[in-house]
Amino acid sequence: MSMSLRTRMLLSALLPATLIAVLLTTVFLLREIDNLEQGLRTRGASISRHMATAAEFGIFSGQHDTLAALTAAARHIDPDVRGTAVVDGKGEIMARSGVLDASLWPALGTVDGRRAGPELLVFIEPVLRSNLPVDDIYAGAELKRTVDSAVIGHVVVEFSLRNVSRRSERLVGVGILIALLGAVLGGWLARRIARGVTKPLLEANEVVKRIGEGDLAARMSTETAGPMRMFAVGINSMAKRIGMTQDDMRMRVAEATSDLLKEKEAAVHATIAKSHFLAAASHDLRQPLHALGLLVSGLARSEAAKLEPRLVANIQSATDTLQNLLDAILDISRLDGGNVVARPGNFCLCDVLEQLDEDLSLLAEQKGLQLKVRATKVWVHSDRRIVERILQNLIGNALRYTQSGGVLVSCRRRRKAVRVEVWDTGEGIPEHSTQEIFEDYVQLGNPERDRDKGLGLGLAICRRLADLLNIPLGVRSRPGKGSVFWIELPVVDPVPKSANEPSDISAVEDAMDPGRMSGTVLVIESDALVRTGMERAISNWGGNVLLAVDQADAVQRCRESDLLPDLLICNIRFRSRVGGVGLAQELQRKFPQMAVLLVSADVSEEAQTAARRAGYTLLKEPVPPGRLRAALRHLLAVRAR
Repeated sequence: MSMSLRTRMLLSALLPATLIAVLLTTVFLLREIDNLEQGLRTRGASISRHMATAAEFGIFSGQHDTLAALTAAARHIDPDVRGTAVVDGKGEIMARSGVLDASLWPALGTVDGRRAGPELLVFIEPVLRSNLPVDDIYAGAELKRTVDSAVIGHVVVEFSLRNVSRRSERLVGVGILIALLGAVLGGWLARRIARGVTKPLLEANEVVKRIGEGDLAARMSTETAGPMRMFAVGINSMAKRIGMTQDDMRMRVAEATSDLLKEKEAAVHATIAKSHFLAAASHDLRQPLHALGLLVSGLARSEAAKLEPRLVANIQSATDTLQNLLDAILDISRLDGGNVVARPGNFCLCDVLEQLDEDLSLLAEQKGLQLKVRATKVWVHSDRRIVERILQNLIGNALRYTQSGGVLVSCRRRRKAVRVEVWDTGEGIPEHSTQEIFEDYVQLGNPERDRDKGLGLGLAICRRLADLLNIPLGVRSRPGKGSVFWIELPVVDPVPKSANEPSDISAVEDAMDPGRMSGTVLVIESDALVRTGMERAISNWGGNVLLAVDQADAVQRCRESDLLPDLLICNIRFRSRVGGVGLAQELQRKFPQMAVLLVSADVSEEAQTAARRAGYTLLKEPVPPGRLRAALRHLLAVRAR
């Protein structure tokens, strides 16, 4: 139970004093009561001994009257004597006086005060026969009693303990009264002393509480503090310093807040500038790369490639590396900028795994590795594009860092989730580096930054994509044994596939065949380098090409040509009043038989939505020549059907 400070101080001062007073009073009472009873025993022993001496002759001579007078006289000697008696050697009472109860007597013998009841004390003294010398019977010699003297009777004296009990009760009452008076006096003194201490303490407690609630003007009164005056002065000084410190802190916080707002504003401007820069860089860099890829593809089919095949292969490798680096950097930038939005849905995991198996099996064969994908029919709820990208990076990394053995992709059901695991037989990862590998540009065992070993961005992108989907991504590894990377996806009930699902890039790639394409392709592109690359690539694939820089130029080229366009390639960010989608729709009104393929350096959600609503296929620049060719063949085949 909680108690106030004043109550605690009173108790701390009062309890010891009260305990000491009670203890001393108890000791005094016990001693006085013992003295009373001891005095009674002393008087009883003295009376019984004197009676035994005086009763010897009466018992010996059988003088009952003398013995009766002796017992009566002994009873009146002390007011506490209740009764006396003289008993002969046979145990018969020869004389008695007062109230006696022989049934309470102990066995006759020497009894120096024994309780025979709650208020009765019995003394028994034997009467011994004296030995008197015969030759000096009248000389007055001293009577001699020895141990061998014969016992001719006993003297019994009963003492009443009633007066002693009354005196003891009076002593107890007086002791209790003294203890109470001492406790009251001690409490009064403790209260007087505690009041002078607790009042300033309670006031200090109230002041501290008010300061804690924000009232920095709260102060203690030093005039009424008494012996605690210095304490009150210290409390007031502390409150003053706290007020000054808080004012200073408020000023500093205000200044820091102002600086933070300025820095935040600068950071917002920097983020906007970065977004603008990346948007511009995305377009300005992807366009030349797109043209470069097409030109290198055309160069690979030219006569010059037969003379310098190694040179052409090196150019192709450098172009691919540059394209992969640009894609990774821009992907990370879009993820960090929040420009990538997850669109979760239900899909069959086996479709994704089978597509990855088909896409990456060639890479595994080129390295002499085995790629085993154990697909499962389980359906999951997530963003299919992002899940496919994560698994593609994990499998690609496993193939890149595995020199012998193979890579296994398996699925393990875990209650309401499925764990997709990518196992490899590579060199493994030290335990202290299992989190470091998910950082940007981190590569283990590649200090020379060999491009063939990757760029160090694949796992960083996987981490960002997993966080975007809010799914776990982990790794277990044993150095020298290999590693396993895994993600977990929530499981849902199977959903029948819709026949009207839009085709994706994988479906486009499935349509690629080794034959030459046929048809007329209209290319509308303002960049001359891209137009040249498109013309060279499509011509090498067997198609006819019509080049234009805008809508009017495209209509004029089609009218001048004897061939009608079977397919249109246009940038979705085309600089016109209607944009690429609107331009394609207007040209389709003039040429209804024409299919449309849109390309863009920045495939944002807005661009994808616009292309999807129009029913057009959208590819991201730079488009690899193989993928562009597959898309063209697919669209031309669909148009022909």
